[in-house]
Amino acid sequence: MALGIEIIIGILIAWGVYVFIHRTVVQRATRIVRRSAQAETDVAVTAAVQRLVNDKVLTTAESQLSPSETVADVWGRGVMAFEYTLAVGLATEHQVPQLERALNEALAGFSTDHQVKAIIAGSAFVVSDIWVYEDRLHLDVAYLMNESTVEYLKDLKKLNDPAVQ
Repeated sequence: MALGIEIIIGILIAWGVYVFIHRTVVQRATRIVRRSAQAETDVAVTAAVQRLVNDKVLTTAESQLSPSETVADVWGRGVMAFEYTLAVGLATEHQVPQLERALNEALAGFSTDHQVKAIIAGSAFVVSDIWVYEDRLHLDVAYLMNESTVEYLKDLKKLNDPAVQ
């Protein structure tokens, strides 16, 4: 009887060690991929914002990006979406749809110019959400490098447009 209990305890300990090691390895790999994707997205967003400054859509003062933050912690593992903020004027709140369109065009241009590949046709970078809060333009940009991020965009579309199923 004691031998059976020792075997069961040994199996449980081995299983616990396996789960811990597996989780640590997966989390480390995810962090490495996320950091790389975040760096690439930072470059793309910076270039897109600079293009909007060059096209006189934004002023130089409005083009100061805050460091990006991941939104993946909210949506789940593997989602490569990052939030940026810009200081904007009061008039910008009425121009959000035009800014979103201009940013998506600039990001698509960056994707084409730098041959950044996405897993679906089109731009590798997409503005997934944009809003103004407390005189700051908040901008979520998704890097379409994996299926999780594409599913994230589909879920957002369902949230914003219940008719889409």
